[in-house]
Amino acid sequence: MSSLPHIARWQGRPWAVALSILLVLTLSPLGWIQWRQFQMLDGLSSHQVDSIMWQAYQLERELGRLKQSVLEARNPATPVGAEVLAQRYEMLLSRVDLLTRIPRRDLLESSFEYQSTVSLIQAFVALADPLFALPQRLVDSPEQLQRVSEQIDQLELPLAELTREANRAVSRFVDERNRQLRQQGLLVIALATVQILAMLLFVGLLVRHIRRQQAQFDRLQVLSRELAGARDQAEAANRGKSIFLANMSHEIRTPFQGLLGMLNLLDEPNLSGQQRDYLQTARDSALHLLGVLNDILDVSTMESGTLKLTQTPVHLRSVIEEVDSLMQVAARDKGLELRVEAASDLPEWVVADATRVRQIMFNLINNAIKFTPAGRVLAQWARPADGQPGVVLTVRDTGVGMNAETLDRLFTRFYQADSSLRRRIGGTGLGLEISRNLARMMGGDIQVSSQPGMGSVFTVRLHLPETTAPGDAGFAPPEPGSSRRLRVLVAEDHPINLKYMSILLEKMGHEAMFCEDGQEALQLLAMQQFDVVLLDYHMPVLDGLATTEAIRQLEGAAAGIPVILVTADVVNDTRQRALEVGVNGFASKPLQASDLQRVLQRCGLLDDAGPALVPGAGLERSTSPFPLSSYEMPIRLPDPEIEAGDVIDSEAYTEILSMMPQDAMDEMLDTLFAPPDGTLQVLLKALADGDRAAIGHQAHKLKGTAMLLGFRLIVKTSAQIEQQAAQEDATFGKSTQTRLLRDMEQTQQALRYFVRRA
Repeated sequence: MSSLPHIARWQGRPWAVALSILLVLTLSPLGWIQWRQFQMLDGLSSHQVDSIMWQAYQLERELGRLKQSVLEARNPATPVGAEVLAQRYEMLLSRVDLLTRIPRRDLLESSFEYQSTVSLIQAFVALADPLFALPQRLVDSPEQLQRVSEQIDQLELPLAELTREANRAVSRFVDERNRQLRQQGLLVIALATVQILAMLLFVGLLVRHIRRQQAQFDRLQVLSRELAGARDQAEAANRGKSIFLANMSHEIRTPFQGLLGMLNLLDEPNLSGQQRDYLQTARDSALHLLGVLNDILDVSTMESGTLKLTQTPVHLRSVIEEVDSLMQVAARDKGLELRVEAASDLPEWVVADATRVRQIMFNLINNAIKFTPAGRVLAQWARPADGQPGVVLTVRDTGVGMNAETLDRLFTRFYQADSSLRRRIGGTGLGLEISRNLARMMGGDIQVSSQPGMGSVFTVRLHLPETTAPGDAGFAPPEPGSSRRLRVLVAEDHPINLKYMSILLEKMGHEAMFCEDGQEALQLLAMQQFDVVLLDYHMPVLDGLATTEAIRQLEGAAAGIPVILVTADVVNDTRQRALEVGVNGFASKPLQASDLQRVLQRCGLLDDAGPALVPGAGLERSTSPFPLSSYEMPIRLPDPEIEAGDVIDSEAYTEILSMMPQDAMDEMLDTLFAPPDGTLQVLLKALADGDRAAIGHQAHKLKGTAMLLGFRLIVKTSAQIEQQAAQEDATFGKSTQTRLLRDMEQTQQALRYFVRRA
């Protein structure tokens, strides 16, 4: 794959490819010519072409010397020894051998002179060998010397002609070689000319390319300056967006504090069943809207890059158990089995953002419950199977499942896998995207596998480093009402929130003084003593951060007073800037009693961690040792331990019981519960038959009777069934029957509780 960019660059410049091919075509013949010239020179040096003429001449000369020696041997006046004569003959034979064995004898072999001369030499050798074998006898025999001399005379002329033929052969060879060299030289000149032209063309193209590159570089410089300006504008816009998010969060969530606070304060034990149902509906709607707002703000902060994780030591099993207990209610409402399991080797304490870990777990389990009409949901925490550090959360369900197209687009923002199903179930389509982004911020990711009708499996891998328990991790919540009474200064400019916080602090047992801005708070601190200051972030005159900075510059003990910032901001750098100016703690809007109790404890202002709530005050309580704020848990679920007072409106039921004889009450209860004609039993049968008209009618009857008796759970469930039956595309599964039967069982258990108490 690494060669692809190079190929792309070559393909983008065809002239470079053509020029390269031209250079190859010219350089290849030049190389071949040089190789041929080398071979020719090597052949001249190794084959010794010019020695052919020299060897022929030497053979002719040695024949003359042998003739001279034979003549001297015949002349008594100049006798020659037999050894000298034999040596001359041997020299002649050696010259013959050299001529016939020379490497380039092929230049002579085809000539008549060579062939005839070699034949004469062979005949001479055949005659002379026996004679020269006995050189002394040859010297002593004039007749034999005469015969040798005659044979030598016959060889002289052919050898002379052979020498001239060798000279001509060498000349022809040299002429041919010179001709080839001239041709090769001309070819080299032509190829060199082509190369020069190609190089000139290449230089011209290179110069043009450099000029274009320079022009492109100049354009890139201009573009870079423009991009730098655009980047500055984008950063300014991003900062503006962050400020807008902070302001929008404040402006939207601040009214929620008053709304939810007042709804909590309205939750009194003496409410009628209808009033409590209205109150719960309003609270659920407000919390659902707050959850949608939280999702949108989470996505916005992720886009702006301002969302940061707050890493602290977290007791992982407590977080898991907390989510488990809160989600069990939602599972039971649909008649599902929810199992949350933690492996025995799971780390006890990890470094994590507990809020975001809970958010991931809530989103996945909540989705599984939403899209599982029947069966069960299983959430398992374990270490990674591959031995890598971290933890793995696997959420399995037996729900409707998803096809391949849905899986591909599952994490797309606002994607609706099934529009009709979404309309019935609800949701913003942001939860999975937020969860995946949070998982990636924790060094992990989310994977999913599913098939239609076979359920889904979500696997979340998180890199949560193990750690040891912090020094203050071992506190135990004491009994309510044991915390100290505080004198609290509250700076809040919203009138409804002022009213709510006044009632909240009063019911928590604290004394409060209120002001509308930071400047007034500074004046009050200069005149009076307080235990803690609660500051709203967005206030006129001086905001929360500026007020905190001014408090730290006061003289005396007031400079060290604990400051708690109450904010609805979702911009992460707010916390960092607040810490830099000296804020001691944070509480999110909408402010809940449990949130305020927790932050007061963390600031060391209470004797213990117990919630200082007045029994029966109607304020929301948390059963978890780590209570959640409304921002941490977008949709607050009810307490999983359903008490008798939550099932039956005790006031309404007691009033009916006091008005009716016991036998009449028993008859009314049988009319409601007893098979086969009891209203609830008839409704169950209609649900089993799928008769929408009968379901709506019987649900309406059941709701009226249950409302009269104060049976809260049955009123709520029958109202939901009646509302659903009014829809044309309504479908009722087994989970509806299961929920109705469970409500009946819990109501009957609560009735037994009232009987025992009576």
